[in-house]
Amino acid sequence: MLQIWLKGGGERVRIPVLPSSYTITSEQDNTSVIVCNLGEVTLRGKRKLQQVSFSSFFPMHYDASYCDVRSKSPISMVNKIEAMKQAGSVKLIITGILAMKVTIESFEWGENDRTGDIAYTLTMKEYRTVSIPASTLVKDSPTQPDPGNSGSGTSGRDQPETTSTQSYTVKSGDTLSGIARKLTGSTNWKTIYEQNKGVIGSNPNMIKPGQVLTIPGAKT
Repeated sequence: MLQIWLKGGGERVRIPVLPSSYTITSEQDNTSVIVCNLGEVTLRGKRKLQQVSFSSFFPMHYDASYCDVRSKSPISMVNKIEAMKQAGSVKLIITGILAMKVTIESFEWGENDRTGDIAYTLTMKEYRTVSIPASTLVKDSPTQPDPGNSGSGTSGRDQPETTSTQSYTVKSGDTLSGIARKLTGSTNWKTIYEQNKGVIGSNPNMIKPGQVLTIPGAKT
């Protein structure tokens, strides 16, 4: 004998009036593509989630001619279904046909003939859990200490300052020590003088505005 059950959310509901029909939809996630010299071909995909739907009614009064089982009041049955819908996944059993976990995607109901009966349509979708193997989880690697800063507490991500050789045009009031301090962070003017002796001449104190100097070790 065919029976339809919904179990979940702390509730058990046996459908009191079997639907005249039910629909089970099973689809494949296939894709059609156009291939040169072949035309349209189908790329087979994975199976989609099955969907089950049916329509029936919750009777106000028991009648053995169409009721499979005595049930609570129609509104009580509606409340049970709504509770299952909010609970998440429930188990759908159609005896001899299928038994699977589903989610209630939609539940449409209402009274339309003033008998007290409540007509409804249930649409459910297969519920499939996903498990991820622990081996696929990516763990954060510990930060490796910077060998050049061992014990200093400085993060290995800190980038050292870089230097380069660049040109500088002397301005009024400039001195070699001032230029060195501004561009290299050091007062070692002698390195700049040795690099530019041909421009400056024999006296490092006699630099002139407009002279173009090459500054080694300039910060970038």
